[in-house]
Amino acid sequence: MTLAIKLTNVHKRFNQHLVLKGINLEIKQGEIIGLLGANGAGKSTLIKIMTGLLKIDAGEVQILGHSLTRDKRQLRGCLGIAPQEIGIYPQLTVKQNLQNFGALNGLSMAQIKPKYSQVITIFDLKKLENQRAVNLSGGQKRRLHSAIALMSHARIIFLDEPTVGADVDSRNQIIQAVKSLSKQGITIIYTTHYLQEMAALNAKIVFLNHGTIQTTGSLQKILQQYAHPSLELYFHKQLPNLKGWKKVNDHLQPINNTSANYIDLLQQALANPEVHKQQLTNIKILKADLESAYHTLLNLNV
Repeated sequence: MTLAIKLTNVHKRFNQHLVLKGINLEIKQGEIIGLLGANGAGKSTLIKIMTGLLKIDAGEVQILGHSLTRDKRQLRGCLGIAPQEIGIYPQLTVKQNLQNFGALNGLSMAQIKPKYSQVITIFDLKKLENQRAVNLSGGQKRRLHSAIALMSHARIIFLDEPTVGADVDSRNQIIQAVKSLSKQGITIIYTTHYLQEMAALNAKIVFLNHGTIQTTGSLQKILQQYAHPSLELYFHKQLPNLKGWKKVNDHLQPINNTSANYIDLLQQALANPEVHKQQLTNIKILKADLESAYHTLLNLNV
């Protein structure tokens, strides 16, 4: 099977700042990719490169087996983008928005009708089709915005923070829509700060850190390698110096943060006279989940 996206040794520099440092990545058709990383990691730059909005300085980008540099015009119709900023016509109905964007994206009148029926079903917009977009809730606007990216010939969809500001029901509907698209063979590149969505999507994780891909793999692989439980002690003012503990921002953590025997560690800390000299205000025991893996990866040297 032809890969949906293949990046080979991709570099990008802005002035003297090297933003992407030799990115190598293969994405299969129908995969859901959770692109994660801190602000400034290079996610937005990478997405702009994969969608042809930004030229690379070195390397190669292939979309569906074709060079994006050489065949950009041919490939443009295969890519659908829903940026974080909502882009809809507020005075048009849901139906008019979808049909008009379908025409703008190159669909013929004969193609718009079946595509429209498919899209409103996937994003559960049928009951809203005659409502003007201006009257939709924030979550409903978010669903319409994401649905517009499908009113095209797109086989690869980029969703940038698609659930920001969405209510719980709309968030769940967007998640289900993405899973449905994946089953149809459409590739989804999904960025979010809501890490629990990665588990709901069963996405393949691509973690970007300081312009390099630090790790890739299934959610299970990422959790197994990088997720550790954590114990945190918070104090009113000054953090005490405790043997076996380290200062992390505004709290203390065990130096050996992979240990699960936190009851013993906590008892030893509470018995330490240094703790009694300060005012202990909070104790947090965090489970080994994607959030803990995320923080582990952020703190690793690249």
